[in-house]
Order: sequence, then structure tokens, then C-alpha cells
Amino acid sequence: MTLKLMLKRFINKLIPDDIKISGKNNNIKISQSSYRRKFSLKIYGNNNTVEIGDNSYLHNVKIRIGFPDCPIENCLVKIGAKTSFNSAEIQLGESESSIIIGDNCMFSFNIEITCTDTHSVLDMEDNIINKGENIIIGNHVWVGKEAKILKNTKIADNCIVAQNSIVTKKFDTNNAVIAGNPAKIVKENITWSNIRPNNYKK
Repeated sequence: MTLKLMLKRFINKLIPDDIKISGKNNNIKISQSSYRRKFSLKIYGNNNTVEIGDNSYLHNVKIRIGFPDCPIENCLVKIGAKTSFNSAEIQLGESESSIIIGDNCMFSFNIEITCTDTHSVLDMEDNIINKGENIIIGNHVWVGKEAKILKNTKIADNCIVAQNSIVTKKFDTNNAVIAGNPAKIVKENITWSNIRPNNYKK
């Protein structure tokens, strides 16, 4: 075991996770190599799954599945390996829904990933028309500060979501910059690195 990993585990023990699970048959798989500080997980309902991958970095991340007054079932939150968050709220509020985040992603501060509107929107025949089903975020996606990713959306691999953007639809194009409210593709054929520009060498 490396010294860096030993220090991470020591810090994790100093600041314990805030985990509350109310329900049955919920499955939590958190990699021992993940770094978590101010991490909160709350589940209300049955048969839900949370998976957090190897060497992920979760600082001030709050994951909520369901509500005390509205437990939900058969949901999935999956965060891939080597994915980092500086602060985020991740929320599912409807049964049979999911949030899947790929590997090597980078999330800035005050991110919201919400696969529910919390309340119902109905047509004139009393049918729900705003059901939250899933959010899919590919591999190597960079999400800027205070961006919001809403229900039934997709961000393809190697994309950038600009600061303060609100994502409201599916984007299948890889290597694109997505920006605005509502977000749209503003540039294509790009990629990104977490190395700062002044230190980057081709």
C-alpha cells in the first residue's frame, strides 16, 4: 500500500461518512481506494444500488435516493473510477431511475445532477409527462462550476460542460463543448486535460 493511499484512508476515518439507509435490500459498493470527505448518502426505499469506483475523489458530495415521505425502488447511482467532485448534489426521486457517471470525469464546485422534478407535471388527462428516467454521463467529461444536469439527459465521452450551463437534453456527440441555458453544442472536435495550461506540454 502506498503512503498516499494510507493517508487517504486515515483522513477518511477522521471524518466519517454520513450514511443513512431506510429500506430493504439496498446494495452499497464503495471502493476502499476512493477518497471521501464530507460525503453524505441517504437512501429511502428498497432494492437500490450505489456504486463508487476505484480511486474516485468525492469532496462534499451528497447523494440522495428517494425521500422520507416518498421511498423509491430499483434505482442506481454509479460513479466510475478516477472521477472527482469538488462539491455536488446527486438526486433520484422516482423508482426505476438511474444516474450513471463514467470514468476519469472531473466535476467542479456546486454541481447539481438531478433526475427528477420532485413534483408532477400532468397533461389535461391527468397523465404524468415529466417522469425522470436516467442521466448518463460518459467517460472523461469535465463539468464546470455551478452547472446543472437535469433528468433524461446524456453527455457523451470527452465533452466539456461549461460553467453555469443547464443540460436539459441528450448530447450524443463526443469531443464537444456544451454551454448555455438551455445548453447546446458550441464547439466540436476538442478534448481536455486536467493539467493547467501553463504547465501543459504537447
